[in-house]
Amino acid sequence: MALHGSSPQVLGAVHADAATASSTPPSSPARSDVDDVDWDLDFAGLWEGGWEELLREDAEQIGEAYQASILGGVLGADDEHEIEEEMGEGFKESSGHREGRREHKLSAKGLISNFVLSIVGSTVLGLASQMPRLGWILPPISVVAGCIIVSENTRLVTATIDKLQAQKGITVLAYPDFVRGALGIWGKRISSATSMLALLGMMCTTLVLEAQNFNFLLPVHWSWFGCNACGHKWWAVFLTPIGLAYVFGNPGILMKRAAFLGPIVCILTIILAWMGVGMSVAASTAMPEVCRGSHKLLPAPSEFFSVAMVLELAKVGSYGFYNFAVIVTVPTLRNQMKNPKKTAPAAIFAYILALCLFLPIMFLGYLGFGNEVPENLVDGMRDDRPSGWWALNRSWETGKLTVAGACLDLIVTINLLMTEAIYIPCTVLAIEASFPGLFRRGPAWASKVMRGVVVALRLLVAVGIESFVAMSALVAALFCVCNNIIFPIVAFHYFKVKKVSRLRKICHALVLVYGIFIMIFGTYAAALQLSPAPGLPPGQEIRENLSPVCRATADVLNVTALAPS
Repeated sequence: MALHGSSPQVLGAVHADAATASSTPPSSPARSDVDDVDWDLDFAGLWEGGWEELLREDAEQIGEAYQASILGGVLGADDEHEIEEEMGEGFKESSGHREGRREHKLSAKGLISNFVLSIVGSTVLGLASQMPRLGWILPPISVVAGCIIVSENTRLVTATIDKLQAQKGITVLAYPDFVRGALGIWGKRISSATSMLALLGMMCTTLVLEAQNFNFLLPVHWSWFGCNACGHKWWAVFLTPIGLAYVFGNPGILMKRAAFLGPIVCILTIILAWMGVGMSVAASTAMPEVCRGSHKLLPAPSEFFSVAMVLELAKVGSYGFYNFAVIVTVPTLRNQMKNPKKTAPAAIFAYILALCLFLPIMFLGYLGFGNEVPENLVDGMRDDRPSGWWALNRSWETGKLTVAGACLDLIVTINLLMTEAIYIPCTVLAIEASFPGLFRRGPAWASKVMRGVVVALRLLVAVGIESFVAMSALVAALFCVCNNIIFPIVAFHYFKVKKVSRLRKICHALVLVYGIFIMIFGTYAAALQLSPAPGLPPGQEIRENLSPVCRATADVLNVTALAPS
């Protein structure tokens, strides 16, 4: 479930018997002329075994696979074996690993479930807010482009792994193993670093969103260093003890035990989000017709190539891509499947399914909210608004939170707290693995201090950053692009996995350009919008962008701003 969204969501791990598996000879004989890798996608084969196979899927195994896929994006087989030797049972407990290989393997339908659960989550809250500046067409195109790119690149990664194992005789258990096999040790170091930083960024983003969501449910009205509308910052402080428990404790086991809740949380998130945007459409019909939200198909030609529009395109593209940035989990999950050949078609099916769930939220949200879309969908799921609310600033954020809004708030927040039980310990292990001389072989206090610094950094970001959407876009642009766009394409062509058509090569080159565009301009655009200038609370003044006719209607109704609460 992606922040956007995730969503994904980003790193992966291997089984506890990684060292044993890495020494096992590959099933295919080593050869130097492997060019006919399995390139076809058998979507029909995903349904072999019927729905009964999915019903027989072990929920705890799916939870273990998810946890393994998070750690393995940072640590390869050699890294994990080294940590296990030095940390012994402490590593196995903190990472949730167990002795021996479980006999149960993921089916294709289990993998689809795993990916959908990883992608669908907090990212649904910010989807509709991508629409106002760019109109009906460009934001959905950016989300569709993200889906297409990760679909193609997942195919490239699985094909490259097939050839690596056949030609070099290595077993790829995690994403760093894939990068090292194709591009060498420096590729592995870069991929591990960007994955670790992506996890760290996601940790901070989730606290920003959790604090906002709790403040919607239970508003705090205390002043925060002179700010009278900053209750979410107090909530970031209140939630910090949970982060401490995750950093110093062993919450991953709880997450696996609660894995059966994943499908329920996913289904409720989508249903409640659809309800939220549907309620906005219904509420918009109660407005005077002259005051309903405006829409545009595309930006005006005069502003289409302006610097501001280029930055907006890059930021929206970053968030659209963030929803599907889960490729680093592919090698580990592939290693846990009954039939690894079904990895790519199952993953692609999951991406397309998630896309079909996302697009209605974008279109209906823009249809209902118009240009006044709240950044967080929950904040717009309100009723009992004051008379003439449509004429007030941040109009959709006035009134009281509906039952559906409160339920969506709780469901998404619970999901975030559950997934953090895996993200945070895996991030700490990744930091320790990156600096083994200091944290694993150094003084005992060094690791404890590092954990405290992680918690403090997370809190500092949460009280300093206002926009979880901009934070998500920043993480995607800075870190996710490298492992989800650049490495899969470069590895595929550098290792000469398979001859492809000239058209496909051109498309790969264009995707690389798009990735670099997001990396440069998306980073800059997201950084500019992390902490927008604070405005008045909702309903405190008449909106400046009211049309003259709508303003006249408001004057006739004697609409006045609300008294500050």
